[in-house]
Amino acid sequence: MDPPTLDRFYAAVRRTGSLRKRGQPLSPSRLHDIHNVISGAFGLAARYGWIPYNPATLLKLPTPESTKRAVPTREEVRIALQAAEKDEPELCLFLRIGATTGLRPGETCAIQWPDLDLDAGELLDVHNVVHARGLPGGYVRKRTKSRHGDKRCLALDARTVDLLCEHRARCEARAREWGGELVPDAYVFSASEAGGRPLRVDTMTRRFGELAKRLGHSYTLYGFRHFMATQLGTVATTATIRERMGHGSLEVTGGYVHRVSEADREAARFMGDLLDTKQSE
Repeated sequence: MDPPTLDRFYAAVRRTGSLRKRGQPLSPSRLHDIHNVISGAFGLAARYGWIPYNPATLLKLPTPESTKRAVPTREEVRIALQAAEKDEPELCLFLRIGATTGLRPGETCAIQWPDLDLDAGELLDVHNVVHARGLPGGYVRKRTKSRHGDKRCLALDARTVDLLCEHRARCEARAREWGGELVPDAYVFSASEAGGRPLRVDTMTRRFGELAKRLGHSYTLYGFRHFMATQLGTVATTATIRERMGHGSLEVTGGYVHRVSEADREAARFMGDLLDTKQSE
């Protein structure tokens, strides 16, 4: 295998290699995914001496297209939360957590009640949940990766804590109706009465999609995460936003005694007030 041969292969894949639309062009970002796999394989072969060098390193691929997600305005988020609170309080809480903490939908689905300290107003650890065929039980829950392996703790605003308490009461009541109780590690957003299984991300995506269509909003579920980053950028440091969104943990000083920083707690207050205080005319 040599660079010209790989070049011809990439050109052919780029022209007609789309899996979603047979015979259609493949996007530059997908081509980069393919290239990363091939380059990794050739790199390993070169390291073991099976081939003289890695030919993939000599190729220049087209720059991936950057896709900008639609970010909702403050008013759109408020309208969505108000509409959901009226008909679907569980969806309202899910959206509010995304808008105030910046959690990814999979991270919100992964929250279990032991992860929360509602008295302190803190989410003590962040995980992610992935559903896929072939996995035991159909899903896996794992801690989100951080640069130093430390836990990612987030402050919660007062209104979100109140809504969580109300939601907990509804979950416990639902479990009692079925003659049981919540399991010790119950999921906050669960597909079962006892809370033993997390809701799927695509379920919440569909539910929000129906709400957004009804409201005439054009952003996705991820828009709430980017809304937080955009709004918080006006008052918080880059480090605080980075810490809150989980883009790589900051170094923890040896004598640090608080689970969340005061800056992060202020960030939580700001996002809560932003959603709960009416805009001045």
